[in-house]
Amino acid sequence: MSITLKEALELPDIQHIKLVGGRGGLHKVIKWVTIVEIIEDTTRLQEGEFLITTGYGLDTEANRHDFIKRLALQHLSAVAIHTGFYMERIPDEFIAAADAHDLPLIEIPHHMNFSEVTKALLGHIVNRQLQIMQDTQQIHRELTMLALNNQGLAPLVHMLAARLQAEVDVYDTQATRLEGSSIHSETSVSFEETKHQLIHPIATDQEQYGFLHVQKRTPLTEMDRLIVEQAAMVCAIEFLKRKAVEEALLRMQEDVLDELLETGSQDETYLRKLAHRLGSRLEGTMTIMQIASVSEDSLRAFAQSWAQKQNIPILLREKQRTMTILLPVKQEKDAIRAAQSLQQEAQLRLTSELLHIGLSRPFTRLAATAAGAQEAREALQVSIITGEPILSYDKIGAYAPLLQMKKAGVELTALYSPLLDPLLAYDQKHNSSLLDTLDCYLQHNSNIKNTAAALFIHRHTLKYRLEQIAEKTQKDLQSAHALTEFHLALMAYRLDHAALKVL
Repeated sequence: MSITLKEALELPDIQHIKLVGGRGGLHKVIKWVTIVEIIEDTTRLQEGEFLITTGYGLDTEANRHDFIKRLALQHLSAVAIHTGFYMERIPDEFIAAADAHDLPLIEIPHHMNFSEVTKALLGHIVNRQLQIMQDTQQIHRELTMLALNNQGLAPLVHMLAARLQAEVDVYDTQATRLEGSSIHSETSVSFEETKHQLIHPIATDQEQYGFLHVQKRTPLTEMDRLIVEQAAMVCAIEFLKRKAVEEALLRMQEDVLDELLETGSQDETYLRKLAHRLGSRLEGTMTIMQIASVSEDSLRAFAQSWAQKQNIPILLREKQRTMTILLPVKQEKDAIRAAQSLQQEAQLRLTSELLHIGLSRPFTRLAATAAGAQEAREALQVSIITGEPILSYDKIGAYAPLLQMKKAGVELTALYSPLLDPLLAYDQKHNSSLLDTLDCYLQHNSNIKNTAAALFIHRHTLKYRLEQIAEKTQKDLQSAHALTEFHLALMAYRLDHAALKVL
């Protein structure tokens, strides 16, 4: 859409104009031509303008002072002075300043008209704009046809690489290369823009999907940048198509899992065939994984990405902040390894705290899916209560009978109110922490030294608190029976007051 000053000086129609200074700025791009007779306010001038003036008002040293420097600060492409009117020759101080600031300084001889220069420059700029418009329209048609052929990103990338004579790669928002023409490894790629390298986002108004990475041996031109911009829009369409297909596939997967989680009878043959078409399998040993996050709004995209990366054919369903995954495994330790892998991926990619993951016991019959989901849900709930990031159902210990009681509609308050209500009331009234002290004391197996260290208090302070607990509960903290009662009461209390309810 524009030309460099070096290209302009080679135009035959203006071969009589002469570059007298600022040769270091020949690479500058002329965006427009401006004629100003009297230059009173240089701040009105725009970047890239080719300024033509007669030098009126520059006949005194005061007016000439810092004139070229002030123009250079406006990032003009060049300054052309028409001599013979108010200035017989361009002053040496102007030439020296132009050289110092790499601002091309041009002399237009008296016998030339302004119009000869403006027609030559503007005609070239307009013609180039028209040519670029025609070229970009043709490229847009080619790119659109490739997108309509439903062959994915590969043809788009290779067509773009051929057009630009460059290496072109498509990355997602996590900087993972999805498609490309380059042979570089991902770790060796630089994502810093230079005159040889362009990073362009692939996005719609609502969402960014990734970016185009373009690298050339020669400097990128304006035309190159326009082509990349067109290609990025077509790539965004391709991402939108992918997203629509993935969302439809996920809805079908959720429907299959919903049917499996129904407690009634299912047509197992039909469900196996349908799951197979959706890229999953309902054969062999399976387990249910329940995942929860306190702060992440959705784990669906993350879980899908992890499964694809691990090449694990899963079925999943998301309900509020809880994700249910049907996972094929060979043995129980495979489920633990998968959960650990998911947890590690979350630490790398999610901004929230660690996920909580509950695992069912392995099963082989589809009819056991609903029971497996219940086990995973209960393991997840205990994981949240105890702070264990990953917990299998067979490791929830004494919480199992309490959960069964709660599921059967038994009120757990009878198990903890007689013992804990006096402590809760005292803590609330005096802003103290007897309940937390009791919990820590039990966790450290009634060891005074370790409990005091964990609470960051003196042993005498701890002993005083324990005396208060014994007095208010009328229980002997040295009694094994009393300690068992306290353990059970605290577990029941935690179940009734879990920070996150698992659905």
